[in-house]
Amino acid sequence: MLSEVTAFFSMAEGVQLVEEVEKRGLVYNLAENYPFSAANMWLANRWREGLFGDMMYAEYEYVHECRSLAYTYIDGLPVQPGHTVHNWRSWFNFHYYCTHSLGPVMLITGTRPTMVEAFPSQSHIAGYLAGPADNGTMTPSLIQMNNGGIVRNLMGATTNDTHHQRIWGTRGAFEIGHDGVRLRLGASGVSPKLQVNPRWEGLGELAAQTGHGGGDFWTLYYFAREIFTGEPAPWNIYASCDVTIPGIQALRSSNEGGQPKEVPDFRNKADRDRYRDDDWQQERYDVKRGVFGGATLNDQAANFSTTMKAVVTSAPLFRAYVDWKKVQAALDQPEQILPVAMQLLDGYDALVACYRDARAIIAAYPGTDGAKVLAEMLEVGGESEALAAGFLAALKRDVAALQKKYDVGQNALKQIRASALLPDRTRINAVRYPGKTVQFSAIEYNLPGAHFDIRSRYGGKPKDGLIYVRGFFTAKKADAGQLRVGADGPFKVFVNRKEVACRPQATNPITAHSSTLNVHWQPGKNEIVLAIRTNQGRAWGFTSSVLLANRPAR
Repeated sequence: MLSEVTAFFSMAEGVQLVEEVEKRGLVYNLAENYPFSAANMWLANRWREGLFGDMMYAEYEYVHECRSLAYTYIDGLPVQPGHTVHNWRSWFNFHYYCTHSLGPVMLITGTRPTMVEAFPSQSHIAGYLAGPADNGTMTPSLIQMNNGGIVRNLMGATTNDTHHQRIWGTRGAFEIGHDGVRLRLGASGVSPKLQVNPRWEGLGELAAQTGHGGGDFWTLYYFAREIFTGEPAPWNIYASCDVTIPGIQALRSSNEGGQPKEVPDFRNKADRDRYRDDDWQQERYDVKRGVFGGATLNDQAANFSTTMKAVVTSAPLFRAYVDWKKVQAALDQPEQILPVAMQLLDGYDALVACYRDARAIIAAYPGTDGAKVLAEMLEVGGESEALAAGFLAALKRDVAALQKKYDVGQNALKQIRASALLPDRTRINAVRYPGKTVQFSAIEYNLPGAHFDIRSRYGGKPKDGLIYVRGFFTAKKADAGQLRVGADGPFKVFVNRKEVACRPQATNPITAHSSTLNVHWQPGKNEIVLAIRTNQGRAWGFTSSVLLANRPAR
């Protein structure tokens, strides 16, 4: 049996799962893939060699503002029926999702948790369901490991996604951030701190071609290895319990004001016996009943999920613009506010439409969960100011003034369009420039993820294929420049019909597979085309920016 996270929702379910696996002689693995990155596995090997000593303290984070996914499927399509919400992402407390951050600590250090405590966070961001869901907040916990070390495990959704990772040992420490992996070695707080470039070891080159930075490969590899050889996988039935139980107990601790809770070892029957009848778990949101309490639906309410998706996208565009304007003078590169303003301008018509739909739903269904989350997002999105007479004209004047001031008005990649999903299985190395029959249409920009989103092209079709993307850049004169592109599927880049780059191993995440390409712009209009293989439907999209005179513009 191979299970997605989490392994179970209550301690009693965990006991039942362990004993069924033992009784039937089954192989059970948890598909927790985040520990299996090149960096984490390289660090785990060094830890086993004794490079870092004993684990003292760790801070691992999986903070992901996935508000839109409460109302859409993973491919970005709104949940159906339209008055409902996602069957688990809409209410699933983030403590249950502890495995993405705790898992790497366990894999690297070889330790298991024994105690946990968590305090409730009272502040929430807009647009998340209240009640039993209680999401849209931070869910930190402190976990004691079996060697006496402490882990601060941080999950949640807030206004700053972060995945920083740090572990201190008695002989050395490391941290993983946006700028890579840094080690401090020498058994002192002031020892040299240097950057390293962890490389795949063993079968890592095969793993690098799969999703989630190689994690999908190792999840399946270890599962198959345990089936064929009996060698326990990192997330066998017992380790799966070790990484799952802290989430259940942390939520219970939080509900009790921070009372410490044990993390029993379900390898031991005596531990299992103490929790055999413990059915406590988070109350679930009534997804089928939906966000309007069973009321009769008008046409707009029947499309709530579509409107909510649009408002979740549009409101932050407005908030980003007006708030960055307040601190523009303090920006290290003040011209960086231009893309923020242009995104709002480009999306203004869609903003107006979804704000009006949202207000109509609120008026028709006051006091319902649907009305509450829409109202929260309209408040964030400055409804009255954004829709006020004269706002659009003022925004256009501001964009024009910024373009003139920073001389970057023509430096942006424009008219970005994408093809439909094409049933083309050609390896990316052999993919050619698109033919004349390929049609292009507008593509959505995912603001929270800071990328152009291709998932709407999947629909109900088979998700493996090829998508072409086309955009244009206007240069004032012939000049050398740079083009920065990235995608989470194998991709090829053409500039003015000539191939300039091919990245056959690109996979999730996008940021790990971005490339800065040296190009030569011709005077006037330049065409940029990306061919992206969809990586069996795992590819979410791409990023693109033009660098000219050291100024980036999306």
